[in-house]
Amino acid sequence: MIVGRGMVMVRQRRAGVPGHADAPWIVDGGERVAGQDGARRLDAVEAGLRRHWAVRGVGSGASDVDVERTLYAIHDLEYLAALHDLTELVVLPRFVAPGMSPDIPAGPALVEAADEAIRTTITAARHVAGGARFAYALCRPPGHHAGPAFCGGYCYLNSAAAATVTLREAGMGPVGILDLDLHYPNGTSAIVAGMSDVLLHSLHAWPVANAPTDPVLPRTGRERLIEFRGTPDPEAYLDAVDESLDQIATRCRSLVLSLGYDTIAGDPHGTWDFEPGIFAAIGSLLAESGLPVCVVQEGGYAVDRLAECAGAFSAGLLGAEVVAA
Repeated sequence: MIVGRGMVMVRQRRAGVPGHADAPWIVDGGERVAGQDGARRLDAVEAGLRRHWAVRGVGSGASDVDVERTLYAIHDLEYLAALHDLTELVVLPRFVAPGMSPDIPAGPALVEAADEAIRTTITAARHVAGGARFAYALCRPPGHHAGPAFCGGYCYLNSAAAATVTLREAGMGPVGILDLDLHYPNGTSAIVAGMSDVLLHSLHAWPVANAPTDPVLPRTGRERLIEFRGTPDPEAYLDAVDESLDQIATRCRSLVLSLGYDTIAGDPHGTWDFEPGIFAAIGSLLAESGLPVCVVQEGGYAVDRLAECAGAFSAGLLGAEVVAA
């Protein structure tokens, strides 16, 4: 039974020493630049979500056993062992996506934060399985570039796949995944390719920076990939979102939304120039779909605009009755 139209927001535990789990750098456009993924992102998104009276914040309650079991279901054991055995910040060229070059380092604080992101996502998905119409896993680092045995693009462990596994185990399958981050979810695609009851739809930018082929081709007939050259017309983009939701709703019992706010103007890793209001329209389409939704935070690095993005999303999803900013 679906309970109410509010949204449960699961806020990630703070991992380790403040600031030590922030991404130190990333290779972007062939150059090493300062990392943009850090706890400040979550603070900004939380501030925006909490503008709506119907958002209820809770802690992440999944156990260490839950996290470990879920990770074993989506990632290779050798890869997990290598990540969790790290004692210092290093580059892991053995664990790079096929055809790609290393673009991020890994270290114990970053892996701890990624573990906490998985814990957060499991908790959010369980709220959906328990009857919540909407749950939001407010977590970092993002996960959709992390594959069975590879990392990249700030991603080490795949939160969207963790949510998918959790929903399937709870009897909420078939599960649809809709990825609305700017970038192609190469890791999610690789993980769910073998899950016959999972659909993956992605709307992303072209050219694709995180895949070795152009264009990217679907791994299975259960993928729908739409690439946009330059910033798409908002109406055309929303039409594509609506079409994907229609297709998913006819075949699936639940939805995992990989939500990136990196499609807006001014994002340091972005190339599009949407305004934050686009997320209100996206939220409205999700509400109209009738699906129970587990939202998983992916990208979005324009910290000073994230509260506006998240506030617009919750207003569209839950109705425009908001509290004072």
